[in-house]
Amino acid sequence: MKEEKKHLTIQELAGIVGVSTSALRAWERRYSIFSPERTTGGHRLYTQEDLKLFWFVMHLRGKGNDLKQIANQGREDLLKQASAFFDLSAPQKHEPSVELLAQEKKQLPVPFHSILDALKKDDVEAAIRALEQVYALSDSALSFADSALDLMVEVGEHWHQGAITVAAEHALTARLKHMLLGLFYLNNGESASPDKAQPLVVCATLPHELHELGLLRVALYLKHWGFRVTYLGANTPIVDVEEYCMRRKPTLVVVSCASSLNITSMIHSLQKLSVLVAPHSPVVVGGSGIKAIENQKLDLKGLVFLKNLSNLEQIAHECKQNQNLSAEDLHKHLALKLGQ
Repeated sequence: MKEEKKHLTIQELAGIVGVSTSALRAWERRYSIFSPERTTGGHRLYTQEDLKLFWFVMHLRGKGNDLKQIANQGREDLLKQASAFFDLSAPQKHEPSVELLAQEKKQLPVPFHSILDALKKDDVEAAIRALEQVYALSDSALSFADSALDLMVEVGEHWHQGAITVAAEHALTARLKHMLLGLFYLNNGESASPDKAQPLVVCATLPHELHELGLLRVALYLKHWGFRVTYLGANTPIVDVEEYCMRRKPTLVVVSCASSLNITSMIHSLQKLSVLVAPHSPVVVGGSGIKAIENQKLDLKGLVFLKNLSNLEQIAHECKQNQNLSAEDLHKHLALKLGQ
């Protein structure tokens, strides 16, 4: 990524780059090019420049270069090479769409096509390296998340056509999830701060829902818009969401349902959300899985349904402006604004 006033811990760097923390410490002891900043307590802090350097070093090692020989080139020279290396082509300037998470198919940035080509050849390692290179080229966590989710739509289509194997799709999904989680815990967004007075949002998927990349993208945007976000993740029991909301009283709960394999289970979970969670906080439910029940007349008080999440920013703004309202009144306010 381009240089930002953000830092990674050694655990975060290891998770994103795919190298153990013990290896990172050993490299630091042996080679001067790896010299992170330190906190007053002695903890390592890595910059986005360090991240780009590590990825380039891993590329050179993958080509058979000895780490000592690589390090002898010096940090500044390696960073210049890294900048040239990551410039795979002239990538399109990717701005977050006004229609956030809309369903229409988008044009992928040029470097992403190298990922698809690698997956079609069943070369998972090359696909993951290309994904990490695209991340290094991204302007921000948000632009990377936008393009990465568009990529996964393409991957899914190629999987359905039989051009990409299940194993390759799962491997790329797992790596992307790890990267987005790293961004979530690292990146507070341009307008956010750690002020505990910020309104709180809880993000989770329905029980039995394992697809969470879209929800991670939403969580990043919520941070960008100035919210504190508790990310409960995939396959979250409704009773656990209820227990958390009873204690923390979040301004909003965002629930994702990306698949609709078991409509009966989905409806049961939504009913539980309405009865158990909505009395504490208004609940927004989104995702492609909701299409399976959109024509059914269900009494689900306290839930706001989205056919897509293009108006998520509007909802977030309304919640921030009216966070002192009760859960019931805030839900009525949102329903009025959204025409539901």
